[in-house]
Amino acid sequence: MKALIGLLFSTAVLLGGCAEPGDGIGNPLYRKLHWFSFVGGEDLRAECRAGAPDRLRLVYNAQWGEQVRVYEWDSAARDLRIRVIGSGDLTRLTSADLLAPWRAEEAHVPLSGEDHQALIAALAEAGAFGAPAVGLDLPSQDYYWLAATCHDGRFTVTGWRWPSSAFEAARFPALLFAHDPGRAGVALPAERGFDPVWADAAQRGATNGFLLTIGRDGLVR
Repeated sequence: MKALIGLLFSTAVLLGGCAEPGDGIGNPLYRKLHWFSFVGGEDLRAECRAGAPDRLRLVYNAQWGEQVRVYEWDSAARDLRIRVIGSGDLTRLTSADLLAPWRAEEAHVPLSGEDHQALIAALAEAGAFGAPAVGLDLPSQDYYWLAATCHDGRFTVTGWRWPSSAFEAARFPALLFAHDPGRAGVALPAERGFDPVWADAAQRGATNGFLLTIGRDGLVR
């Protein structure tokens, strides 16, 4: 099955390689090229200055290739944009759109002023706007949260990796999940059993895994 998925995706890339990204990071072709810049918030950094509206991007990585959830909003619109990237649902495949299985599912949820302030307070409590967790490694096959934010004119990138006291103490995930229409399908952290196939592939460098590290001024690859 994984070989079939890989073949279909490769075919889609060849056929759609010059296509407009359209839905941005929800488009698998665009995502393949721009994921690291996106999660590192480089677009937020470019516009973050005194007087700019707050912009927040929270990424929940529940093992890359299985489930990734992206939550974005700003202090002006206060519309929570949610995008869920899964492992590839072949039932969505059509001849008109070979990339459909890998496109993100998207939802928009209005945030009240109280909702916005509650999220800001929970993020501040978790250290999202303070000194970044410099040196924190975020392996793609683990569970973690990554935050890129422009708050009060200051740009910050930091993260929380499971298992850790910081991850467990953070209140913002529960608040975001409460607004998520697909919250019943959230992949919560769980211990993985030993996977000999993955271990062998990793040893041969044949996986699509990657490592992000929190630096003093953004992500380090």
